[in-house]
Amino acid sequence: MTTPDWAQVRASFPGLEDKVFLDAACVSIAPRQARDAVVDFVDAVVRMPEADATRHHLLLDEGRRGARSEVAALIGASADEIALVESTSHGLSLLANGLPISGGENIVLCDLEYVGVVAPWAARARESGIDLRFVRNREGRIEIDDVARTIDDNTRAICLSSVQWSNGYRIDLTSLSALARDRGIFLVLDAIQQIGAIRLDVRETPVDAIACGGHKWLNAPFGCGFLYVRREILPDVRPSLSGYLNLVPPPEGWGRYFATPDITPLRRYEFATTAQKLDSGGTSNYPGSYGLAASLRLINGIGAPAIEERIHTLADRLFEGLLGAGFRLVSHRERERRSGIITFTAAGDAALDGRIVQRLRERHVCISQRYTSRVGGLRVSVHFFNNEDDIDTLVREAVRARDAG
Repeated sequence: MTTPDWAQVRASFPGLEDKVFLDAACVSIAPRQARDAVVDFVDAVVRMPEADATRHHLLLDEGRRGARSEVAALIGASADEIALVESTSHGLSLLANGLPISGGENIVLCDLEYVGVVAPWAARARESGIDLRFVRNREGRIEIDDVARTIDDNTRAICLSSVQWSNGYRIDLTSLSALARDRGIFLVLDAIQQIGAIRLDVRETPVDAIACGGHKWLNAPFGCGFLYVRREILPDVRPSLSGYLNLVPPPEGWGRYFATPDITPLRRYEFATTAQKLDSGGTSNYPGSYGLAASLRLINGIGAPAIEERIHTLADRLFEGLLGAGFRLVSHRERERRSGIITFTAAGDAALDGRIVQRLRERHVCISQRYTSRVGGLRVSVHFFNNEDDIDTLVREAVRARDAG
């Protein structure tokens, strides 16, 4: 593995010039490449260089597909298993409404989840009478044995975050995948706090579906992420929306089709059998998809293994700095169970931690304060664009903020 020039990579992120930014788990900053891609898209929309509106639209459709290919390359999937969605919540809602789950069956979640993970299933439960079951965390950990004890013969799906948002705990995905396969249960992941930071390859660890927004660790503009659905279960997922872009294109292409005198809406509609059937079906967030594709090209160019190693190296430095300064760690240190999220606390005092995070912001050091089920504290997001100075500055300023009381 070739070591990237991290200083050069960092130079792609102008948002780092005036701050220490360690908050990608909230909303990341985008690289110049994403901005340039969106600007180029807008310029094309303004000028329409083809002087042919139909061809112009088709070319924009083609450009949007670049995001599918980049996502597929990142997670080891095929492009036809990728749908483009607005957000993680959008993707999870498509699954909650589209998977074949009936009243009397149940979904297994956990008590550390972000509210947006549970909300789509809660809506489905209210409408169809399915049951929601929650695995309780053990000191911020979700143990696979506890998941196994929670499921039964009526469990239809397990939906968990691969990395928990409040403390960065990374679940044992290999064991979870094996459990779901052995029991014939759909495995659905919210991976927005993992993908782009810690490698996830669906060829090595099979899962049935992944929802992931683009605005966190993928460093993309708002409003475009992806939904991965394993090819083998695509026939089981019912689309919530339908439009002409969900249809199998005519052999001659849409441009020629729309210029044919005898076409009629009174026809047999053949819908896509790929993940495209889960797209919005019409004109959607094209600027977001262009920006997402550009951000992903940067990530894929660096390589997921190099990014993961960089994050772990910086996180090791942060762990040592925080412990040496007398802070208490909330996150787990073992590499197999950790991520780019490192959570700590001054003394388990939420009010003091709140004052610390506010003072850090005043000094242009960006982190967050987050909790779920009383698990959390001061949440730091260590990404590949950070450097050793960022880590040292955070520790130094956190000490000053804590000592100020």
